[in-house]
Amino acid sequence: MSMIDTLFGLVPAASRNQQWVARDLQLVNWGGYDGYHHLRLAPGATLLSGGSGSGKSTLMDSYIALLMPHTTPFNGASNGGVVGRPRGKDQRNILSYARGKLDESRTDGETTQRVLRGDGRDTWSAIAMTWVDHTGAAFTALRAWYVPSAARTLDDVVAVRATCDHAYQLRTLEGPASRKLARAEVVATGLTWSETDRDFTARLHTTLGIGAAGDGNKAVALLGRIQAGQQITTVDALYKTMVLEEPSTLATADAVVQQFDELSGTRVRMITARQQVKALTPIRDHRRTIDDAVDRLQSIDEIGSFTDRTSPAALWRHERRLDLLRAAEADLDQRHRRARDELAETEALVLAAEGRRDTVADAIRASGGDRMDTAQREIRVVEQRLGDVERNRERLDRALATIGATVTTGDEFAALVETAHRSLGDVDARKTAQTAYAEAVAQKSDADRELKRLRAEHDAVKTRRGNIPTELHVARAKLAEAAGLTPDDLPFVGELIEVRTEFEPWREAFNLALGGFATRMLIDIGRLNTFREAINAVPTARRVQFEGVRTGLRDEVGLDANTLPGRLDYRPSPFTAWLKSELARRFAYVCVDTPRLLPQYSKALTITGQTSEGGRGAHGGQGRANVLGFTNTRMLADLDNRISDTRRRLDDATAQASQQEKNLNSVEERRTAYQTVTELSWDQVDVDAVRAEQRRWTRIIDEIRAGNPEIDQLQHQWDGLKQQVRELTERVGRQKETVKALGETWASTVDEVDSAQRALDVAADAGADLSAEHREYLETLFDSDPGSATAADVLARFDAAVRGATERLRAERQAATDAIGRSRKALHDTFSTFLERWPNPNLGDDPDASYRDFDHLLTDLETSGLHELETEWRDSLLNLSGNDLTGLDSELAAAVREIRDRIDPVNRILAALPFADDDHRLRIDPQESHSTARARFRKELRDVRAVIDQAATDDERERAYHRMSKVIDRIRRTAPDFADLVDVRNHVRISAEKIDLDGTHVAVYDHIGEKSGGESQELVAFIVGAALRYQLGDAGAVRPRYAPVFLDEALIKADAHFTGRAIGAWRGLGFQLIIGAPNDKHSAIEPHVDAEYLILKNAHGRSWAKPLVGVADA
Repeated sequence: MSMIDTLFGLVPAASRNQQWVARDLQLVNWGGYDGYHHLRLAPGATLLSGGSGSGKSTLMDSYIALLMPHTTPFNGASNGGVVGRPRGKDQRNILSYARGKLDESRTDGETTQRVLRGDGRDTWSAIAMTWVDHTGAAFTALRAWYVPSAARTLDDVVAVRATCDHAYQLRTLEGPASRKLARAEVVATGLTWSETDRDFTARLHTTLGIGAAGDGNKAVALLGRIQAGQQITTVDALYKTMVLEEPSTLATADAVVQQFDELSGTRVRMITARQQVKALTPIRDHRRTIDDAVDRLQSIDEIGSFTDRTSPAALWRHERRLDLLRAAEADLDQRHRRARDELAETEALVLAAEGRRDTVADAIRASGGDRMDTAQREIRVVEQRLGDVERNRERLDRALATIGATVTTGDEFAALVETAHRSLGDVDARKTAQTAYAEAVAQKSDADRELKRLRAEHDAVKTRRGNIPTELHVARAKLAEAAGLTPDDLPFVGELIEVRTEFEPWREAFNLALGGFATRMLIDIGRLNTFREAINAVPTARRVQFEGVRTGLRDEVGLDANTLPGRLDYRPSPFTAWLKSELARRFAYVCVDTPRLLPQYSKALTITGQTSEGGRGAHGGQGRANVLGFTNTRMLADLDNRISDTRRRLDDATAQASQQEKNLNSVEERRTAYQTVTELSWDQVDVDAVRAEQRRWTRIIDEIRAGNPEIDQLQHQWDGLKQQVRELTERVGRQKETVKALGETWASTVDEVDSAQRALDVAADAGADLSAEHREYLETLFDSDPGSATAADVLARFDAAVRGATERLRAERQAATDAIGRSRKALHDTFSTFLERWPNPNLGDDPDASYRDFDHLLTDLETSGLHELETEWRDSLLNLSGNDLTGLDSELAAAVREIRDRIDPVNRILAALPFADDDHRLRIDPQESHSTARARFRKELRDVRAVIDQAATDDERERAYHRMSKVIDRIRRTAPDFADLVDVRNHVRISAEKIDLDGTHVAVYDHIGEKSGGESQELVAFIVGAALRYQLGDAGAVRPRYAPVFLDEALIKADAHFTGRAIGAWRGLGFQLIIGAPNDKHSAIEPHVDAEYLILKNAHGRSWAKPLVGVADA
């Protein structure tokens, strides 16, 4: 019996089930392989070696091009860092391989490719592989491409996909290739044509037994990753990269994101529709306003003018006025007759009253009535005169009160008049009062200005330290700003020194002795020149003395407490050491108690401020403001005192000004009073004399009444009759005027009635017509309620209203025109704004031409569009909650279980493979990694679903949407935590464990890089090979049905021993190996292969495979 030696031991060949191995690889015009090339592959292992760039990967890529989908990139092992779409213009692709691209050159900004073939002419390319099984059955698959010279993309190429159940000679296609690989020509060579890649792939997978349960895509994808052989450092990354495909959770998350984006689009459209409804809702009111205004204008035009005799307005006016005139005519006639009757009655009453009056007058004259008349007339004159005299006396008394005088006789009044003339002639009194008032006001102003200045000074001092005057502070600030410094960089000497407490009585003396040096500004000498340039153009109101000094000196100056410098405290600063030295040099005054001690010292100072310097000295200047000190407490206290004193001085000056104002006003009042005295005479103010005359005439009347007691009764009767006659006479006059006026008005009204009738006839004859609508509108222009007014008044009001109605019609016409203009502009603005926000080429902004389109749009939105969008939004939100979010949550949990489930059959395969030696095995150990972030995310998925399910109102749905948006943003591909949350491969940590035959742990394999090259290759072979067996669907078989595995530069980092163990692992798993390795790395592989080809390339860029260890033809 024929036996096969495997890692399982000796296995009968007849018991290994069907297995397809690759036997022949044929190429025509593929990359550097120009023309026809054929490689016979060993059923065990075949080595392809050669120098870098010789064409090893080109052969490997031919297998990828034949078997794998277009998403699998070429040359994966050599070019792991390439960018762009797989097989795109930036990578190797079918066109570049078919034409044999050599390189590129750039000339005049254009890129030119240098190729072996197809430059200016058509070419073709083909790949074919033949597989055989242990029974001798063969199966061939091929791809061919006809490439026109003008082809730029794969769409320009004629692609052929074909298979046959026997060996096939690829040269047979040369005939069909000359006819652009026409289908009939290709099929005629014995091939079965596949219409699509899907059909072609399905035929390969089904025939060759690739994939479990008919799913060969995962197995082919794993074969591609194995062939690419990228460097991987950990078992976890190896398994996830090589074995595990992209989990379905990613596609589910993408679907959730897509549906959410569709939901968002629906929401945006819904919000847009709401905004559009809100924007367009006012247009109907604007249109209604325009229509109403147009109707009003039309009515006004139809009515016409009141001045047009043939217009409806004139017809209505004449009708209305004729009715009013006739009513007025009847009323006037009635009133005229009644007035004439009343006049006749009053004239009779006048005659009767005059007769009775004359009879009583005769009786009074017979009883002495003439003397009584005279007395009564005189007393009325006296009483009138008395009123004038009393008013003049009151005027005089007010003047006397002002000047403090009294007058009872004519002589006293004459003396007062003389005094008044003298006073009025004295002009100096007024000037004296004015001068005093002006001086008082000036003192008040001075005090007020001083108070404001002191308060401003107080506010300024509070914002700084020291006792330097404000003007110097302001000047320093301007200079510092110009020089780019701060005030602290430019201290005054006085700010750096303070009089020690025990020597406080010497403060004024020290101020006098230091003089201007205390207000000198110091600056670092290193900044002096720059400072001078910066401030040269800066004006200041106060001249500032400054000096550049050395700063940062060591403070080693010893001071004598008997001298001025020794009785000061110094503020720490960069200038302090220099300042002490300068004071010790220039102001070392010995402080003496009496002037007699001055001559004993070269420099001396008394407590009063007198200085002595040999034969020179100085004294005086006391009272100056203090400028020494670190703080301004003393200055603030002094300012507070000065403010209090000034406030008192201001109060006194205010009171004095008020008093002087009163004095000035008193002068004016006395002059006015004296002027009044000079304007009067004694007769005009002698009330007693007039009252005496009144009493005399009163006594005369009393004497007459005493002599004739009946005269009073007769006199009273006569007075009454006289008054009655006067009143009746006046009534007669008024009644005559009324009768006359009524008569004239009635006659005029009669004429107007005739005129109105003629005008009405003219309007009617002219065809003027008045509709009920026009009549109703005209009625609104006039007040139709006459109230209690007479017919004449109603007529007069109507005539006045007609004049106003003309103006009102004009105003209403203008108002209607304005309303049309405003509403049309509003429509135009609304349409323009709408189109700016939502452009639509089918809509315009003309307020008339486009209104109907916008109204239809608004109607559609209100009746169906908005409602449908709101329904779609609500349903989409519920669907997203009920389906996608729930599905994603469930699938996240299921996907982790699926990873474990997929590892179990791999471990069952590994359990039968000796690892390292016969006593050990390899096992894949998955450990689920738990994350608080993922747990919170899963909980948020469930919570969001619950929130959506409970949302019943638009506001609740909107809040649910925003909460969902935050969740969806986390599962977008671009989200920073997308991979951690959605890619379940990151939820599991995979390591490899070495165990003995009893399952006891021996060692753990986590980081592949920790092992040697050979050990790591053996580990990779075991893990990936077992996983491939599982993916191929042969986990339970002795060997896989599909055997070929291409390894591009995958076994080049180990010695012969470990390389043999890695190859043995692959062979023991039943795989056929095709290995690509560079020349300097193939020696460790050669002992373990059955066939070897050396790949060569000449100077023209053409490659070929030279067999070193060949395989005999079948």
